[in-house]
Amino acid sequence: MKQDAGMAQPYSPERSNITPEASIHDKDAAAVFLADLNVQDQGSEIDPEAERRLLRKIDLLLMPLLTISYGLQYYDKAIFSSASVFGLLQDMDLIVTSGNPPVSSTTRFSTATAAFYWGFLAASYPMSLLLQKFPVGKILSLMVILWGVVVMLTVVVTSYPGIIVQRVFLGVIESAVSPGFVIVSSMWYKRSEQPMRIGIWYSATGLFSIFSGAVNYGIGKSAQNAPLATWKYMYIFAGSWTIAWGFLLLFLLPDNPMSARLFSLEERQLAVRRLRDNMTGVESKKFKRSQFIEAITDIKIWIFMLMGAALYVTNGGVTAFGAQIVKSFGYSSLKTILMLTPGGATTALSIYVTGWIAAKWKNSRTLLIPITCMPVMVGAIMIWKYDWSHRGPLLVGYYLLAIFGAPYVLLLSLSTSNVAGHTKKTFSAAAIFIGYNVGNIVAPYLIDTTTRAEHYPKAWISIIVVMVFSSIASLVLRTMYIAENKRRDSVGRQEVKKIGYDDEKHGEDRRLDNREAEGAAWSDLTDKQNPYFRYVY
Repeated sequence: MKQDAGMAQPYSPERSNITPEASIHDKDAAAVFLADLNVQDQGSEIDPEAERRLLRKIDLLLMPLLTISYGLQYYDKAIFSSASVFGLLQDMDLIVTSGNPPVSSTTRFSTATAAFYWGFLAASYPMSLLLQKFPVGKILSLMVILWGVVVMLTVVVTSYPGIIVQRVFLGVIESAVSPGFVIVSSMWYKRSEQPMRIGIWYSATGLFSIFSGAVNYGIGKSAQNAPLATWKYMYIFAGSWTIAWGFLLLFLLPDNPMSARLFSLEERQLAVRRLRDNMTGVESKKFKRSQFIEAITDIKIWIFMLMGAALYVTNGGVTAFGAQIVKSFGYSSLKTILMLTPGGATTALSIYVTGWIAAKWKNSRTLLIPITCMPVMVGAIMIWKYDWSHRGPLLVGYYLLAIFGAPYVLLLSLSTSNVAGHTKKTFSAAAIFIGYNVGNIVAPYLIDTTTRAEHYPKAWISIIVVMVFSSIASLVLRTMYIAENKRRDSVGRQEVKKIGYDDEKHGEDRRLDNREAEGAAWSDLTDKQNPYFRYVY
């Protein structure tokens, strides 16, 4: 029976279809690029100095582009929290007061907050497929421009139903950004380089918390007697900057290493060749049903999704209701905005530190996740149990909550490093962000303003539970990866020529010199199909 071209052979060391002679149409785009240039990579050495120069150039281009873009996404989203203490709740009928004595309910605000993630959730996988089929750089740039437009249009919304619709559309458009940036990171960086680079652009959530706090404080102070409501100026400022940045991104963000106009042909060749030992490929526009089936039956990807949901339950206490919680400590609206900014520094610093550790000590990621979950739990307990007449410990607890970004970055790096095959990688990225959305949808409803006197116990108990779950799940992944690597090493000793593969350094010290391994690198095989693939943990 003739096999479908998109169906790769199952795991078998004797398999011969992973050699470079396999159909070029079934291979990764990098293989086509190298074949067109008649580049023979087997056994050829890469000049370390040339690679270092190239890596610096890649960093100087991509890191600012991804960091600022991700920061603007966070900023545009986080304004909703800041605007809530400058009249947005009243203007949009997001707070309802009833009963005698009167009790104010913020359930509508919770729903409006969650509406963004309804759109994000619904569009996550379709947007990931769009990113696979079309040029990544162009799609991402277009989405940045569109979300800037939608952000600016917030000022014309005048009702609760209207803000729900606006938030859903914003979520649909922004659903391209996070999965897209994960794909870009895997296209350009070695597995050992990914934790730090993903951490750098993701740390923009912390850096732009500081930036947005300063900007919104300035707007709040200067726009008190302006013709428009203060919160509207926040949206106008954010939207206009986002649109301008999107057009700049359109000219600067490359679609992939093979077509990057700002790099010479020699640099593009080197950018591709140095990723060979990742064993995850660069890009393939072909949807492969076998990889999709493997993805939906891979328990590790479902663990990724559950961890994404669990870690982002904390977001309700930090982003969505952050301003409301800190204001309930007894601060004015302007003072509240200022008090939020140190949390951004906590986020960024924790991401940088864990990214550096993960890069320096191989196979430490699944241990760092439970370690970084601990201070988040401590922060939740401090806010819950401390006397609210003493603001200092409450603020410290709030700033500790912001460390939840560090284990999430480590989770993203586990996904990019341990999932191969472009269709499977696309599904894996979407799965994590589906979990991310579920956590964000649940989170706002955990802050019940009627339980303020009890210090919002449901929120803090939930955060403690999900952090414990994430810690255990990380250790389960570690156990699974170690067991599978040992199994493959055992099979390799018996049936496959020893190729000197180093789990985390990916051949930086010892080159892959086996012809079959060379073919596997560019054959768009999944991590399960490729016998030379080793998991990092």
